[in-house]
Amino acid sequence: MKKLFVIAVLLVSWAGFAHAAGNHNLTWEFYGSARISTFYTNWNVDMLDGPGYNPFAGTGADTDSYEQDLNGNARIGANVTVNDSLTAKFEYGAKSGNANIRILWAEWDFGTGSLGVGQNYTPLLFPYANQVYNIYALGDGDTCMSLFGMLYGKREPMIRLKFGTFQIAAVKPRLLVNSYYTYVGNAIAVPQSGPDTQVVIPNIQAKYRIDFNWGHINMATGFQQFEVEEDGDSWDVTSYVLALGGRLNWGKAYFKGCVWGGQNIGNLADILVNGQVFSTYENACADPIVKDGAGLGFAQWSDGTLHAATGGAYGYEKGIVDNNALAALIVAGYEIRRGLYLEAGYGYTRTKLDTDGAEKDDCHTVYLQSTIFLAEGVSLTPEIGYLNAVQNGQPEVFGAGIKWQINF
Repeated sequence: MKKLFVIAVLLVSWAGFAHAAGNHNLTWEFYGSARISTFYTNWNVDMLDGPGYNPFAGTGADTDSYEQDLNGNARIGANVTVNDSLTAKFEYGAKSGNANIRILWAEWDFGTGSLGVGQNYTPLLFPYANQVYNIYALGDGDTCMSLFGMLYGKREPMIRLKFGTFQIAAVKPRLLVNSYYTYVGNAIAVPQSGPDTQVVIPNIQAKYRIDFNWGHINMATGFQQFEVEEDGDSWDVTSYVLALGGRLNWGKAYFKGCVWGGQNIGNLADILVNGQVFSTYENACADPIVKDGAGLGFAQWSDGTLHAATGGAYGYEKGIVDNNALAALIVAGYEIRRGLYLEAGYGYTRTKLDTDGAEKDDCHTVYLQSTIFLAEGVSLTPEIGYLNAVQNGQPEVFGAGIKWQINF
């Protein structure tokens, strides 16, 4: 409540200052969206088959649960027009019940293009799915398959140049690696911290869109590189993504989809193959002393202690092992009548550590929904969905429920 009060005071002060300065062209268009999700879920997880924390279900092998929460992407914001060449936008969300900045953005149109500064959606965005249920955390809001096949680089601080349908941006880097299990005394332990990092260049992303009468095609790419350092040694962590997507309209039907992949993509876009936060061995040997990992798309860092303590029998030598990943999404929808839509989607994600003997770790996700508009701005979205992380010990999740939404 205090945060919202401070925001309100700042907005009033800003508007008053602009008026006092004689800027009579300044306009504010406020908007909001209230969203609640009510879902029944069933998790089937064999947590005894490997160590680790599972964000899908916490603990327990088979759990049924009713969930109701304010969607994290419920929002309030405003579009601001200063003059013909200068516009701005802010948007606050309600993640975990607290106000958080989703977008804070200003853009200057200089004629041949535009310069944008602030926090906004990065160029690595193909918004092709409308999935409601958030398997990872209901309070985060609509997943939209952003972890399970849709290309989503999040909303990040960036500097962006845009020329027509081409855009290129310098984005705040993500400096993350997965820490391999270490060896403490005579026991295996999860490391509490990783190596030091050093970054020289920003995260670079670009996207180009081709529009035609019955749809469009999107192409996108991203690149990032930073170093991890420990005891005077350093290793490069290089991330890249290549992506292709598009939409086709055919009467009242539409088809959308994308395929994308690359190396260490967790530092560029979201992916989730399994429920293990600590990405560890990921089937890299026939006798996996620590199971699961690489599921978030990050490179794997090892301090070498487990490798040395076991005489090289388990674990990696000190350094970085790259993570290769692939994701795909296909969505089909139909407008049954005005205000009534039907949509189905399928997503696939796969990760694999780049080392001898490593096996792919993959995941399949499907959903079916109907969006029903009861009045202008008022809608219900019943949905059922299923996730299968395939590998032994990883989760199966079933969800069925409704999103309740009123835009204002």
